[in-house]
Amino acid sequence: MNIRTSNPTNMRPLVYITLGFAPIIAAMIYLYFHRRISKEFSALLVKSFFLGMLGVLLLVAAQYLSSWLGLSELRNLKRTIFYSFITVGFASELGIYIIYRYIIIPKETINKPIHGITFSIMVALGFSTVRLLWFILDPIGISSLFPATLYTFVFVPANLIFAVIMGFYVGMAKFLRSRFVYNMTGLFAASFFHGLFNFCLLTQDFKLLSLFAFGSMVIVFVLGIKAASTKPEPLDKI
Repeated sequence: MNIRTSNPTNMRPLVYITLGFAPIIAAMIYLYFHRRISKEFSALLVKSFFLGMLGVLLLVAAQYLSSWLGLSELRNLKRTIFYSFITVGFASELGIYIIYRYIIIPKETINKPIHGITFSIMVALGFSTVRLLWFILDPIGISSLFPATLYTFVFVPANLIFAVIMGFYVGMAKFLRSRFVYNMTGLFAASFFHGLFNFCLLTQDFKLLSLFAFGSMVIVFVLGIKAASTKPEPLDKI
C-alpha cells in the first residue's frame, strides 16, 4: 500500500492561519458563557483549555515510540490501520480523556450533562492548538504522511466532533450509576472516530471522508440534543 506524502512547510502561509482556529473558537465560547454563568464556570473553561494542551504529551510519546519502532513506515494496510487508530487516534483521545475525566469532570461547576460537552470541547480546543503546532513544526518528520493543507484545515472541526462524543458519554457518566460503561464508551468511541478520520486522510479516501463527516455530524447533533434535554441529579461525588 503506497501512501502519498506532502510536506506541511510547502504551504506555510496557509497552514499557519489554522493555528488560530482553536484559540478563536475557545475565546468565543468563553465570551458567550462569561456573562451568562458564574465566574467559576468561566474560570474552569480557561483552565480546561490550557490543561488540554498537556494532552498532546501522550500523542508525542506515542509518535516517538512509533517512529523508533519503525511503525510510522506505512507499508501496508495493517500498519496504516494501527497508526491511524492506535498511535494517533487512541493516544490523542486518551491524553484528552485523562485530563477531562480526572481533573475537569469532578468539579461541582459541571452540574448538567450539556456542561460535560462544553468542557470537553474546551479541553479538545487546547489539545488542537498544540497538536497543530506540533504537526506544522514536525520535529520527527512524520507529518508528511498526511495531506498537509487539508489536515490542518479540517483538524479542529474534526476534534470538535470527537469532543462532543466523548463529552456526552463521560459527562453523562457523572450523573449515572453505570459510570464505567459510559466512561469507556466515551473514550473508545472518540478514539474510533479519531482513528477513522486519520485513516481517511492517510489513504486519501475522500469519499469515505465525506461519509464520515456526514455521519458524525448527525451523531453529534443527536447527542447534543439529548444532552441538552437531560437534567439528572448527581448520585454522589466522583
